[in-house]
Amino acid sequence: MTSQPAPAAAVPPAVDDLVSGGPASDDPSPAVSASDGSASEGSAPDGPRPAGSVAATLVLAASTVGWLGLLILSVLAILGVATDGVLTVTETAYGLPAVIFAALVAGAGVAQAVRRLADRRLGPAPVLRFVAAAGSGAVVGAGAAAGMVLGDGRGGSAVMILGWALFAGATVGGTLAGLHRRAGLLTAAAAAAALGVAVLTTGRELAKGPLLELLGAGDTPASVLAAQSRLVWATALLAGVVAGLVAFGYLHRAHRRADQVPPWPAYLVAGAGPGALLLVAEVITRVGGAQLLGLARSFSESDDTFQTMANAGRINSALVVLFVGAFTALICFGRTLPARPETGADTD
Repeated sequence: MTSQPAPAAAVPPAVDDLVSGGPASDDPSPAVSASDGSASEGSAPDGPRPAGSVAATLVLAASTVGWLGLLILSVLAILGVATDGVLTVTETAYGLPAVIFAALVAGAGVAQAVRRLADRRLGPAPVLRFVAAAGSGAVVGAGAAAGMVLGDGRGGSAVMILGWALFAGATVGGTLAGLHRRAGLLTAAAAAAALGVAVLTTGRELAKGPLLELLGAGDTPASVLAAQSRLVWATALLAGVVAGLVAFGYLHRAHRRADQVPPWPAYLVAGAGPGALLLVAEVITRVGGAQLLGLARSFSESDDTFQTMANAGRINSALVVLFVGAFTALICFGRTLPARPETGADTD
């Protein structure tokens, strides 16, 4: 009588209901029972299973949309007190990069949730899942653009440009989330980390006056400018650390749920994700808002200087967040690895 082979270690089927990021194959068939000795996510049992909680993706989507809505309301409040066209253009150009970044993250967050929910319904149809992800990002962008344009009510060209930029940012975010079935979890981790960066940046703006005084701002323009430069660099460094920690925490928790050990490049990419999203938002800002930024430059020489400094500052901050975030996430991953046993230490 031959003995039955021991069942292979596998995640219980209940965990399969908590995974996200797309199935390991294009066939999202349900997992078999534990008595069969395996639990698969489709027809490719040797591929890496998705990880992450459905509830987490839904909470992330709601949080990113909420953040985008708050930024839109903030911009509308600022535009509401603008008394002339020059001030409207200047304030819109100043808020353009932030709202595009928020739209990009919101589009990615919602697209990841839609893609995860569509995995079991669309079957082996990666093209349809991509269309669903990109379409959900476009819907977020259309809603954000409509809210901005209708909320302002004046229909000026500056607000219209801002609306189109919001639509483009959210659509690009949804497209990025739907590019590949294995990239969903990394996109979700990057979006969660981007929310951490946004919270930190908002806190900096709320406490900007005391922070500038702490960093040496005085009565002269030179001292104020130097303090602002120190504040930007300090915020970028801290934002990179926050991005790396949040991205690592999101990935680590998701993979613990699915009993997976991902390769280290996954943490590297997720930690660098917020910085990469900032760079993508900057590209959309330069392309979609070129007319608005050019108009804001044309009012005076000081406006032109301010826009030049702001552009350079955003690029530098994004690069710092990218590299520091990636390095932080990689260090956190390394801290979770078991210590290598010392072998042959007494042979010499």
